[in-house]
Amino acid sequence: MAAEFHLGDYILVQDGRTLEIFHRTLSSVRRHHVAFLGVDAKPRGDGFQVQIGSRSEDDRIVNGMGLRMDAEQFARFREFMAPAIAARDQTDVL
Repeated sequence: MAAEFHLGDYILVQDGRTLEIFHRTLSSVRRHHVAFLGVDAKPRGDGFQVQIGSRSEDDRIVNGMGLRMDAEQFARFREFMAPAIAARDQTDVL
């Protein structure tokens, strides 16, 4: 069964080895296979700035998006992302 994380106008869906990012007003959906998934988080003020996208060979996040979260949202986000990150770390990318 798919897991979901809601944040404002965004819904992130983790279904097996795919992470999808939906936005309330955008028709396109961002899809990332866990093998290429990149997630960076930096403290910003009283919360966090999170970048999600595909990790390039030079360790940058490309085709990504940024989300601002408070501490409680970030804690839920980390819990939600843990299975995807674990799956990514167990994948051998050719």
